[in-house]
Amino acid sequence: MTSVSLSTNQNVLNKMDIGGRVIIEITCPNGQSAQANSQLIGFKKGHYVFIEYPSSPPLEFNKIYLEGADVTFRAITNTTHCDVIAFKTTIHSVIYRPMEMICLHAPSSITMKPIRTHRRIESKFSCNLSVNEQNLTGVMRDFSFGGCAIALPSKLSPDSLLNKKIALTIEIESLEPISVRGEIKNIDVKESQSKIGVMFDADGISESELQTLHHQCVLKGWDKQ
Repeated sequence: MTSVSLSTNQNVLNKMDIGGRVIIEITCPNGQSAQANSQLIGFKKGHYVFIEYPSSPPLEFNKIYLEGADVTFRAITNTTHCDVIAFKTTIHSVIYRPMEMICLHAPSSITMKPIRTHRRIESKFSCNLSVNEQNLTGVMRDFSFGGCAIALPSKLSPDSLLNKKIALTIEIESLEPISVRGEIKNIDVKESQSKIGVMFDADGISESELQTLHHQCVLKGWDKQ
């Protein structure tokens, strides 16, 4: 069973990467609500959380981002199991200089929910991806029975790829490639590179194929545990 922990310790905020992707859902006093992607700029424990002012074509956010509006904040932590950190708060203010950003009140409580229940094994397998009629080449950085993380030397659009089905071919030296099916659950874009988190379909990869991958990691010295 997936466990959810509740904390009032502001140090939990340290588990988020500065510049990491966050998802916010805003509900204004007039009842209008919207969801958008943003990036974490920083925080002052016990006082404020700062995020970039998001752009969202479907709604004019400059009209609904009002002081006092309710916000639900979600982000992926930088911990081993990549938990989801979430909290509810309100908007303190909108800042326009030297850059546009939103200042949130620090939360009174924070929830954390693990999204990984299997141990992740570090890897460096080359792989080919097919998603949204695009063919991409990347490197599988880690994997488990439930999913994997893939690094790509290109900047991807989270809005167009998130929750999309993906076909993955893993190249293994001197062995037959392994084909995997799954769904993109997370995209972290930094400068000209991207890292995607893939959740395997229920029958997306077999136990024997995982054992083959693990064995190759051990042989190459990637798995230090």
